[in-house]
Amino acid sequence: MTIFEVILGIVVLLGLGVTVMLQLKKSPTLSPDQSVEVMSLKKDLDQARKERDELSGKNKTMYAQVISKEADLKSVMKEREQLQKDVSKFEASKDRAEKEERDKMHILENSEKAFERERARVIKKEEEDKIHAEEERDRLWNNHENTVISLLNDLCKQPHLQFQTYSNNKLPEDFDGSLKPDFLIDFLGQYVIFDAKVSKAQNLQVYIDDQVKKTATKIKKNDQIYPHVFLVVPTEAISELKKLIYPQDQYYFYVVSQEALAPILASLKRISTYELAEMLDPQKRENIINMLADMAMHISYRNAHELILTKMGTETLERVVKADPELANEIEQKRGEKKLSSITPTDIKRIANSLTEQNAEISSLASPKAAVSKKMLDAAEAAMNQKLL
Repeated sequence: MTIFEVILGIVVLLGLGVTVMLQLKKSPTLSPDQSVEVMSLKKDLDQARKERDELSGKNKTMYAQVISKEADLKSVMKEREQLQKDVSKFEASKDRAEKEERDKMHILENSEKAFERERARVIKKEEEDKIHAEEERDRLWNNHENTVISLLNDLCKQPHLQFQTYSNNKLPEDFDGSLKPDFLIDFLGQYVIFDAKVSKAQNLQVYIDDQVKKTATKIKKNDQIYPHVFLVVPTEAISELKKLIYPQDQYYFYVVSQEALAPILASLKRISTYELAEMLDPQKRENIINMLADMAMHISYRNAHELILTKMGTETLERVVKADPELANEIEQKRGEKKLSSITPTDIKRIANSLTEQNAEISSLASPKAAVSKKMLDAAEAAMNQKLL
């Protein structure tokens, strides 16, 4: 039963009691039935008062409970407000944390995308560099063979070398064709091989090892081949090799660059010269040595004479200038009007290439006899001898 229902019951009973009291006042004399009714009403009133008192006590108790509950409610509401504030702060902090997390995730995603882009760029560049390096390597190797053969031909035609040369398209007559090296030179009755290696292999060392074995198998027991074989590779490829000399089946294979070809050929020429000299009999060898010594002496004396005469001529011209500058100027002008010798380059070539022509020219200079006295010749010879001493 609620407080409202209790209060309503009390009001109703009080109303009945008031009604009864009013009726008693109005009718002091009651009938038996009315007396019974009045007594019943009194009992009801007493009972109502009793219930009222009980309800009043209960009401006070309930009121105290309500006041207590209200205090509890206020405390709960206050605690609720605090909790709501805490929840709001927590939610705000959570929102900030979530935003920071989202920002971090966004930064991370951007970083990952940037990393992937950079990684893709680096991979692409590496692939492009690799392709470019392979193209450059192919170009280098493709031009290498022709460059080496052309260089060897030019070197072997040099006056101080003069080797007989052969190529894989023009082999010596006694070759059977099973072996076709890029380039050969005739050396002391044998052939020295120069092979320009062309490789697209990634590992040059493995390629050279394989080529040495294959070439050794082809030239094995071939007395025509000189036991030293030269494998020519581009200069840039030398650094890729761990070794440059390969002994194989009594042969020696040398890996060289094209810059080494000139000194190699010069060394071979020097060796061939020594070998030919050893093959001569003692008298012929002595004659050659004497001839070379005479030539060396002639060249030395000729150079000395030319130097002495040149110095004497410049000293004479200097004395002329010092003695009479005006006369020297006139001489210089007149000298400028003079024409050079009428000897043409054709005449020089004709005389230089023929001893007969040289002797004829010498005879023409000595005939008719020059108007030079013996005294003047002796004086010139004495002057030159004095200069030489």
